[in-house]
Amino acid sequence: MEKLPASEFQADMKKLAWITLGVVLAGLLLPPLIAPVFFPWSPINCWDEEINIKTGQARYTRSLWFVTVSTRVEDTPLSEAIRGEIVDVSDIEPWHRVNTFSPGIHYSPHYRFHAALHQAKQLDVAFQILDVGPEDRQAVAKEVLRLWQVDGNYSGAERLVHELMEKGTTTR
Repeated sequence: MEKLPASEFQADMKKLAWITLGVVLAGLLLPPLIAPVFFPWSPINCWDEEINIKTGQARYTRSLWFVTVSTRVEDTPLSEAIRGEIVDVSDIEPWHRVNTFSPGIHYSPHYRFHAALHQAKQLDVAFQILDVGPEDRQAVAKEVLRLWQVDGNYSGAERLVHELMEKGTTTR
């Protein structure tokens, strides 16, 4: 067998190293992009939105390869209206999933509190249109949180939110 000159051997080793690196990177980067096609909303690559039905806060979580890579908690118009209070009228867990999204999939499975974040945004619009004061905002926010806890889903608060939105659109 004939020996390769050192420079050719080094060139072949570099080429092999680049190919190996390419295969490893493809193995790490492609599955999170392809997985949602076969396993939608899988923690291989997804974003979750949750609502705390006792404080009104929202939590946004990003997962990649089954590992949570970021989590942030933000106030919503409800949590701002109750000014840090906790409404606890039912023995129910505080955090509930609202939406889950994956790359290329622009819809979410329907969860029990699927419309909760949207309801919070609608209330904010109604509060602004109707020029609702802080005490009334607090009362409405507490009632929405109470309804979510008692009903165990978002549908009980839907009528209240709808009534406020209707009142707001007729007063313009």
